[in-house]
Amino acid sequence: MTTDLPQASEDTKSVPVESKHPLRLWPAWLILAVQLVALILTVTPSIRNLPRFIFMMAGPLATGLGFTIWLLFVSRLRWREKLALVIAGIAFPMISSQISDFDDALRTTMWIYGVPLAELMITLALSIWSQAPRRCLLAIVLLGLGWSSFSLVRNEGFDGDYYAEFRWRWSPRHEDTLPTLAAQPGAMPNNSESADAGVSEFGWSQYRGPEGNGASDEEIAPLDWTTKPPKELWRISIGPGWGSFAYNNQKLFTQEQRGEKEHITCYSAADGRPIWTHADETRFNEVVSGAGPRSTPSVANGHVYVLGGTGLLTCLNELDGTVVWQKNLVTDFGAPIPMWGFSSSPLILDDKLIIFAGGPGKNGLLALNCATGNTLWGFPSTDMNYTTARPMTLCGQSVVVFCDSKGVHAIDPKDGSAIWTFKPELWKGPAMVDPQQIGPESLIAGLGDGIGTARLEVSKTDERWTVTEAWSSTKLRPSFNDCVVFDNSVFGFNQAIFSCIDATTGERKWQGGRYGFGQAMLLKKAGQILVAAENGDLVLLQTTSEKLTELSRLPMLNDKTWNHPIVADKRLFLRNGRTAVCLQLVE
Repeated sequence: MTTDLPQASEDTKSVPVESKHPLRLWPAWLILAVQLVALILTVTPSIRNLPRFIFMMAGPLATGLGFTIWLLFVSRLRWREKLALVIAGIAFPMISSQISDFDDALRTTMWIYGVPLAELMITLALSIWSQAPRRCLLAIVLLGLGWSSFSLVRNEGFDGDYYAEFRWRWSPRHEDTLPTLAAQPGAMPNNSESADAGVSEFGWSQYRGPEGNGASDEEIAPLDWTTKPPKELWRISIGPGWGSFAYNNQKLFTQEQRGEKEHITCYSAADGRPIWTHADETRFNEVVSGAGPRSTPSVANGHVYVLGGTGLLTCLNELDGTVVWQKNLVTDFGAPIPMWGFSSSPLILDDKLIIFAGGPGKNGLLALNCATGNTLWGFPSTDMNYTTARPMTLCGQSVVVFCDSKGVHAIDPKDGSAIWTFKPELWKGPAMVDPQQIGPESLIAGLGDGIGTARLEVSKTDERWTVTEAWSSTKLRPSFNDCVVFDNSVFGFNQAIFSCIDATTGERKWQGGRYGFGQAMLLKKAGQILVAAENGDLVLLQTTSEKLTELSRLPMLNDKTWNHPIVADKRLFLRNGRTAVCLQLVE
C-alpha cells in the first residue's frame, strides 16, 4: 500500500546556503584589531624609533598575510567571490599608483595605511551586506574608493611621531612657491668687506655654537617674555633643509633645497636678504623628513665649509661664495649615502677639517687640509652615522672624540691614531647625537637612537688611559635631539618629552615638557633654555632641577621644526624646512 505524501506548498522557498553557513567574520575583525594596535604603537613616542619603525612597516605585512589566509580559507565566501576580491585587491593599488602623485613617500604611505584600509573596507562590506552577490560588489566598490583616495593627496614626510604629513595633491609645493634665489644689492653688511675680520666674538660659527655644546656665553640677562616679548626683525621663506645657521660678521650661512639644486646660501643677518648663493645639481630626498640637506656649515679662516646631503663637501670664499675646492665623499672616498643622508657637520680644528664619510678602510672619519682639501689622515669607521666629531681636552690632552657603532673613540688630532675606545654596556648604533664634555675628565654620550645616555670618566697614569662608565641612564633617551648641561643637570629630550637628569648619578629629576622631537639651546648667563618645539613653537624654560618651569611659549614657525636655534649678537635665528625668522632678544 502506498501513502501519498503531501505536496509542498507552492510558496515554500528553499533556504539560502548563506543562512546555513554564515560568513565567519570574527577573524577579520581580530586581524583589524591587531593592525590597530600596531598603528597605535607606531605613533607612541615613548617607544624608541626602531621598534616603532618595525611596527609601522611589519604590521601591514603580517596582517595583510593573515587577512589573505582568512579570505581564501576561513571566510566561507564562494570561490568566485574570493577570486574577485583577490583580483580587486591587486588591481586597485596598481591603478591608484598610476593616477596618484606617486613617489617614495606616498608609496610608503600606501603600504602603511592602504593595506589596513583595504582590510577594513572588505570587512565592513561583508558585515553590512552578508548576501551574495551584493556583498562582493559592495566590497569591491568600497575597496576602489579606499585606494582611489590616495590620488587626492601627497605625503611630504613624517613627523617625529610617524604621523604622515598629508597635503592636498592640488596644493602648491613649498619649493614651487619660492622666488629665484639671487644676491640682492646692498645686502652685504658694511663690516664684512674683508674676510680677514675673522670670527666675531659673539658669533655662532659652527654647528651647536662656539663650544659645540649648544650654549651661548653672551651677556644676556634673564628674559621675561610675559612683559617684554622678543621683537621679530624679519621673516623669510626658505627651501627645505634640516641643518641650522652658522653666523659670522653679520652674515648667516645655511643650506636649502630648491628643485633639483642644493644651495649653500649666505643671508644678511640684519634683514634676511640673500648676499650670495652657490648651487650644485644634486638632491637628497627620503621618506621621513623629505627633501633637503642635513648638515650645518662651519665658518673659519675666511672660508665656509659645507657638507651636502648626497656627500658634496665644499669650501667656499666667505665673502662671495666662490668655490675654493670641492670633494665628493661618494666618488672620492667610496662612502655610501646613509639612509637619512650625510648629516655630520664640518669640524674645523687648526688647519684641519674633520668630517665623517663612512667609506672603506681608513676613509671613515677624515681629516682634510682646510686650504686644499687634501687628505691628512683617516680613521676606520663604517655603518650609518649622523654625528659630528668634537674636540675635547681630557686629562690635559687634546683629543677628538667621535662616536660610531663600535662605541666612543678618542683620537689624536695630529695623525688620527686611536688613543682609546670604549663601548658602554647599553651601546647600540647608529650614532645619533654628539658626545659632550662636562668636566676635565668626564663626558656624556648618547647610546643610540632612543636608547639612553651614558657618562664616561677618563683617567691617565703616565701613558696609560682608563675609561670607566659612571652611569648609563634610560631616563634620557634622545633620538636626534641634543642635550644641554647646566649646574650639574642635563636637560634634553627623553624621546618626545623634555626631561632633566642628574649629571652625577643619571637619575631623573623631572620630566614633562611636551615639545615633540624638538631642539634646545642654553643661555648660560641668563640661566635659561630656549626650546624649538617640533611644531615650531618657541619655548622659554628656567634651568631649574626641581621641576619643569615653563616661562613662556610663543607660536613661531608653522611646520615641522627639527633645526637647532642659534643666538648671536643678542638675536635669535631659527629656521625649519619652510621659514626662517630673526628675533631681537635684548634691545
